[in-house]
Amino acid sequence: MDTQENWKNVSLLVCVFAMIREIRPIKPFITSYLKSMNFTLNQINEEIYAVGTYSCLVLAIIVFLITDYFRYKPLIIADGIAGIVTYVLLLGTPSLFRVQIGQIFFGFFYASEVAFTTYLYAKVDNKQLYQKITSIVKASILFGRFLSGLIAQIIVSTNLLEEVYLLYISILSTLFVTIWAFFLPKVEYSLYFHTKKEFTENIKLHQSNNEVAIHENAANDVPTISKLIKIKKVKQMIFDDFQSAYTNTYVVKKCFWWIFAFVGHFIVGLFIQVLWDDANNNKKYLMNGAVESIHTLCGAAGAYAVGHLHHDWKKFGDIIFTVGTFVLALLLFIIYFCNTLWILYLVYIIFGTCFQVLLTITTSEVAKHIKPDSYGLIFGFNLFMSLLIISIYTLLFIQGLIVVIGTKNQILSVSLMFASMSALLFIAAVWKFAKSVK
Repeated sequence: MDTQENWKNVSLLVCVFAMIREIRPIKPFITSYLKSMNFTLNQINEEIYAVGTYSCLVLAIIVFLITDYFRYKPLIIADGIAGIVTYVLLLGTPSLFRVQIGQIFFGFFYASEVAFTTYLYAKVDNKQLYQKITSIVKASILFGRFLSGLIAQIIVSTNLLEEVYLLYISILSTLFVTIWAFFLPKVEYSLYFHTKKEFTENIKLHQSNNEVAIHENAANDVPTISKLIKIKKVKQMIFDDFQSAYTNTYVVKKCFWWIFAFVGHFIVGLFIQVLWDDANNNKKYLMNGAVESIHTLCGAAGAYAVGHLHHDWKKFGDIIFTVGTFVLALLLFIIYFCNTLWILYLVYIIFGTCFQVLLTITTSEVAKHIKPDSYGLIFGFNLFMSLLIISIYTLLFIQGLIVVIGTKNQILSVSLMFASMSALLFIAAVWKFAKSVK
């Protein structure tokens, strides 16, 4: 099989996994479902979602390292298993403790999402195809989310099935992708622990053996260098990749935006259902699934459109991001003052679209200015930093180590954060302009 045909076949396998993985129709109505299990909004906010946040933080960095060590496929299988356990624990009449355990598994499920994209990078091993690979995997994820929201909304709006069947469908989809993951081809080498150079050396060491034995065993042989030396080499490689990326001021600025913007979007996405539920007195009019579907499609369309623009973002990016970030702050400010469900839905869709456009620009700009092989490391670190900030925020203001703030004030705090980011970007733009005039 030639390289062109091989990457297409492997991409198809991963894209099916990514799409079906997102068909979890319980997601848009998870707050409503937990309320039906007699959990209060305060419990959902402070004792359930908070556990998910902490588990994401702890597992994000661990998942990255063990993903590379175990060469991706085992982690993809474990990702599916974690999804199954997450939703199975919600069946029946779960206790608070059982739901919290489920949130820990969800933390792994969420943190290991990067595994199937990096798996595809490692399996294809052609940097010229990375942009195409990223776009098709992203499209698969978004299409899966669209289908998920559509299925959920049809079931809820038509009363076709009881709400618990949203949970059953979510379990079946994660069960399917777990089985599907077993059919993914094995990755022979990875970025840090099992390099391509070592794999090639192992094959050369076995040249005197039977040809069949070479191909079956070479990928699993222990390298001739000691494990201690290997760990030192891995640490040095990671340090070099970090140094290369974070000594570039342009990359640092974009990573700063990515980290804090992700924090804001995560908090809004996590707690917006609580706000919707609070603004709505009649459950049958909830349109969460439809809104998530439209939100996904608009975000995908915006991201796709930006991907085809040929623009010097490095030259004019500060002004564009100043305005864009201010718009995000303004939209959240509207959500803070609004109590009408339909307006909340509409503003959330616009917010999500704007965020996806700016995030696409930021991601592509960072990717352009770092080593191609360090993409997973840098964005893995950015994700870890985002989750660290979210966890601190959750501890201080949601679980109340300093003060407990309601959902409305959470939205206001994120709005103020985006406004502050916009002000900093404006100052940076003015500073840059002043330097260019001199």
